Amino acid sequence: MLYHPSIAKLLWFSNLTIAATAFTTPHNRRCTRSVCNPLLHQSSDQEAVLTTSSSTVDNADDVAATDDLTTNKRQKPLWMKCINAVVPSKVTALNEAVAMVANVSREEANNLIEMGAVWARMDMLTDDDVLDQYYGTDYSAHMQYADFPSGWGSGNDGLNQEEEEEEESLDDYIERQMSLRYRRILTPSTITPGTDIRVYPHPRRFPSCYEFADQNRLLYEDTTFVVVDKPPMLPTQPEPSNYEECCPGCVNLLMGPFTTIEGQPVQRPLICHRVDSCVGGCVVLSKDGNGQKVFTELQRERKIKKLYKAVTTAPVPLGMHVHWMWKELTARGQTGGTACQFVSHIPPVSRKKAKSWIRCVLEVVECKPISIDKNAGHGYDPGDKQHYQSTIRLVTGRKHQVRAQLASLGCPLIRDTLYEPIGGLTLEKLEEEANEEMMDEAMKSVRVPTEPIGLQAHAILFAGVKAKAGTPWWGEGDAVVGVSTASKAAPVTDKTDPYADYTTTASGMKYLITKEGDGAVPSAGQTVKAHYTGWLDSFDSPKKFDSSRTQGRPLIFKVGTGQVIRGWDESFSTMKVGERRKIILPSRLGYGDRGAGNVIPGGATLYFDVELLDAL
Repeated sequence: MLYHPSIAKLLWFSNLTIAATAFTTPHNRRCTRSVCNPLLHQSSDQEAVLTTSSSTVDNADDVAATDDLTTNKRQKPLWMKCINAVVPSKVTALNEAVAMVANVSREEANNLIEMGAVWARMDMLTDDDVLDQYYGTDYSAHMQYADFPSGWGSGNDGLNQEEEEEEESLDDYIERQMSLRYRRILTPSTITPGTDIRVYPHPRRFPSCYEFADQNRLLYEDTTFVVVDKPPMLPTQPEPSNYEECCPGCVNLLMGPFTTIEGQPVQRPLICHRVDSCVGGCVVLSKDGNGQKVFTELQRERKIKKLYKAVTTAPVPLGMHVHWMWKELTARGQTGGTACQFVSHIPPVSRKKAKSWIRCVLEVVECKPISIDKNAGHGYDPGDKQHYQSTIRLVTGRKHQVRAQLASLGCPLIRDTLYEPIGGLTLEKLEEEANEEMMDEAMKSVRVPTEPIGLQAHAILFAGVKAKAGTPWWGEGDAVVGVSTASKAAPVTDKTDPYADYTTTASGMKYLITKEGDGAVPSAGQTVKAHYTGWLDSFDSPKKFDSSRTQGRPLIFKVGTGQVIRGWDESFSTMKVGERRKIILPSRLGYGDRGAGNVIPGGATLYFDVELLDAL
């Protein structure tokens, strides 16, 4: 595996950060051990370092524990606590065993079971078990599978083990592997004595779930799909201690019953994609496993269009933004490194190295100054800062993509305490030693949001389905008269600058679209056909060094794989078929300090007129 030097520094910083340790599932948490003895349970309570944090974050969002850096004690929210126990002999009623473990009444034990706060160990996990858990609709059994941890079965985190301060002990490894064999029990039932059970005595609650009682949040329904307007601070996936208060559970409870195309009742709709807990807006659910597969295939073929509304205190540059995330840090199930995602603005230097990165593309189609009413009941005080609302077209879908990309541009979302401290910081800046102290301080400040952030999944379009979310929590985004987005975004440009009308990307490339395209944007690795003409010094210079138009033969290459210079990869990754533009590339996006033969000197700025003819 290719290991990037910036990632090593990123992991080093994560050892100092408060939000570095992720607790995403019950399967990687160390639980209190009990043998159904209330006295043991009470003793373990006294030994545990607990708080009553009301943080409400999606369990897929790198839920972070809190480390006291001065005392080196980790403080866990109360809902993170779980108790492992063994059902004693002569006890066959599950609620009796749970009552003994959690030191509660049988009625309270029944409530814990029905909420999904009780797990039992299974003997083995077969392929059929996995398929039944993911696509099954048979709800007759007493025990039902909950969602496995994200990335289950994907192996290690992909990072060099030598970079970790402590190696995992054999006992810890065995415990972690054995814990993967737990499944959730959802109905009071009988249980075999000697069975290992796991109980969360203080389930995590999500009161925003009950906003689904408003039927206006049902945006669309047909025989296969259901689209809802998810309120912020509600997870799309079940939490380990709470199976009901999540998007599928509450949609089913408060908006159902639903029926399939065959007229069969839907026991519980299936989630088709994820939206961060702190983000509200459009979420698609399926009535059966087939709809889930269809949606996944549409995503793979990029036939799903998503629009987001975002609010920042700095104007976001318009146009297409192409950034890169380190692939292993975005893998599902990843629990190492930081809770936030860093991006690079510099494309990989070669096709081989590109395999270790994933491309993130979004287009900012509008950015306007708005006013936010602090008395609207949302609890947010805008102060005297100017706020901006952007409309964003998501081209690729990555974890935290909008949040990470806007932060890297110096425009973090309001209330996004996970990304505000690292605003303007990118992976390539980690290579500069002068930035280490700044990064250190920034990473100490990151926190998982406990309030809705300035982002809404505003609209979604796929397979003839159109859905649009309601008003976001910050209001309609009424425009402010007399405030110029452009004047806030950059210093006033010199009117004598012949390239003043060009857009400058984060990498330093300048471009001007001279002909709009009407085709699709090529995906990474897709073969494209293009025309080009290149100059040194300027577009009007007599130093034209190459042209496919003169040769009468378009260039064919795979975009985003390092087959061409970096500036070309960046430019063609954001162009539509049929589009023509002029681009100006600094030397680092061209041939660098070495140049190319006797034609292009080292350090030369390159001027190209390029046209995307086709994507094959």
